[in-house]
Amino acid sequence: MSHAEDLARRYVHIWNEADPAARRAEVKALWIENGTHYVRTREVHGHADLEVRVATSHQANIAERNYWFEVDGGVEQLRDMVKFNWRMVGKGGGAIAATGLIVALLADDGRIRIDYQFIDPD
Repeated sequence: MSHAEDLARRYVHIWNEADPAARRAEVKALWIENGTHYVRTREVHGHADLEVRVATSHQANIAERNYWFEVDGGVEQLRDMVKFNWRMVGKGGGAIAATGLIVALLADDGRIRIDYQFIDPD
């Protein structure tokens, strides 16, 4: 598995992770300390705020709505950039509820410096 494929798998998995301690550890493993996440009008900076962002999404989409996030192909790396597609589906199968694209700019150590999360229009 390439670095880009591993990063995409771990990135998507973190949104599904129910254990707060595991999410916290994975935030630190995936993003640099002052990493930035952009989605729509939301802008999140640093590990503490990234943890809140992931936990909030998990609560709304996984715990309450019974969805699951998956890598949906398109994983590519070009120099310090990784991009991949994702989808949100019902746990245990079912229709695709949302799709999108992640574009991540990496730091020298391979962790995410900045990521842009695009959600496809309904």
